[in-house]
Parts: sequence; C-alpha cells; structure tokens
Amino acid sequence: MKPLTKDCENAYLTLLDDVSINVRLGLIDAFREHGEEAVNFLNYIVNSNTPGLVQHAKFYLRELGEINTVSEFREFIGSMNYELETGSLLLERTVHKDRTVEDYQNLLNEMADRVKELLVENATPLQTCQTLNRVIFHEYEFRGAVEDFYDPENSFLGTVLENRRGIPLTLSLVYQLVAERCGFHLEPIGFPIRFMVGCFDLPEPFFIDPFSSGTVLSRNDIEMFLRENDIYPEDSFFQPTPVGEILCRCCRNLAHQYDLANQSELSERFTSFVDEFERVYQEHSTYE
Repeated sequence: MKPLTKDCENAYLTLLDDVSINVRLGLIDAFREHGEEAVNFLNYIVNSNTPGLVQHAKFYLRELGEINTVSEFREFIGSMNYELETGSLLLERTVHKDRTVEDYQNLLNEMADRVKELLVENATPLQTCQTLNRVIFHEYEFRGAVEDFYDPENSFLGTVLENRRGIPLTLSLVYQLVAERCGFHLEPIGFPIRFMVGCFDLPEPFFIDPFSSGTVLSRNDIEMFLRENDIYPEDSFFQPTPVGEILCRCCRNLAHQYDLANQSELSERFTSFVDEFERVYQEHSTYE
C-alpha cells in the first residue's frame, strides 16, 4: 500500500468536492492505493463534519465499499424512525463496525424458541416471566456484570449476547427482545439508578429486574427501592421509555464509561450522539 502523507491529504482536500468525472475516478484509484489509511482519512472528514466535504467523503467511502458507521448512526438519530433492535445494532457498529444482524438474532431466536417450548398453554403473564427467567438466567446463565460494571463492552448488546454479562439496560433489552419473539409484550422502564422492564397486562402492573436474575417487583417494591436510594418516587418514573430515549441513555452510559477508561475520543463520540438526540428532540418539539 502507498503511504498517505500530509501533503497527499492536503492535495486530496482541495480536490474532494470536484465533480469532474476524471478527477473522481483519479481519486478513487488513489484512495485504493492508500488502502486503510484513505478510509481513515475519509472517515475523519465525515466524523468531524468538515464543512462542504462530508457528502463528498461519503461518496468515496461508498465507492471504496466502506460504510461510515458513525455517520450511519447519526443519520438514524436524525430520522426519528427508531426501532430498538436496529438502533442497538447501529449504535454498536460505531465501535464494532463488523457487527451483523446475525450476531443479534441467532441467540435471541434460540432462547425464544426454548421459552415457547416450555410455556404451558394459556400461561399467565407471571408464568411467562417465570419461564423467561428459567431460560435466560438459568439455562443460558445471563448475569449482571458486577465485577466489571463500568466496562463499556457491557453496554453493547452484541457483546452482552456473547459474554452473557451486562448492565441493567442491556440485560433488560435482552429480556424484552426474547419476550417479543414469544408474543409477550413488555415495556422498557428507565427508572433512576436501575433500568427494568414492566408488564402492564394486569390491573396491577409488575416489573422485572433482569440485573437481579428476573426478580419480580410490585410498584410498592420499586418505590421502596427508590426511597432507599434517596429518590422520591414520581408517577413519570413508571411510564414506558421511548426507544429514542433508551438509545440516548445508552449513549450517556458509554460516554461516562469511556471517560472512566480514559478513552476520550470514544467518550466524546458518544457525548456527541447524546447532543444529536437532544437537538433532534428539540427541533421536533418546536414543530409540533
């Protein structure tokens, strides 16, 4: 591969927005000669939002067969067309760009098939949760990541599915996604301190704490837990959390976790995603 020098970078910057077919073909050939260094150069332009050059850099990345995963997730944020499993995968690709849909689906489908195999006919919501607990926490041995709680990898769903260890948010996502595959609807609940899932199919809703191996809790139990942590319970705490807010919370977690790990570049990346979510929400609320 041909080294990408600073002089080359400066020259390419002056040509990047040239739409002449000969210039474009010449740049594509040159970038191919530079290999991974050219991909990194183009990704830097996209990630830094270099004025006037972002779309051109994306063009060359597409021509090189490369996907800028950071840009892809930013576009997802801006779309406001949020879906939990897709969003989690796109978020994870901003660090682990080779993640695939199969990395998520295979084990989730396998666990769901096992739950359906064990479920009794006309099972109650509580019986369904007991079966989910048996499969997820006993047969597949998912656990809370207690010893390395602040490891950023515990915030990536694909890694959690591989290692079977996660934080409250990612374990709640595993629980919810398996339940959905079984036709059992649960809601994500972003309580302060602890993320959980809730079942609202009964007159008295109940909540499941996947970080504690699926412990079933009443509203009174949750209120007591919050008070023990000096938090006054509010009705809003018990409302389902929208997908966009879940993904934004995950980005906040990652920004903090990478900061603790002294990985400032990644911490800043996820902080910028939080800012982007908040900007999109603000713009959307302005037009409502």
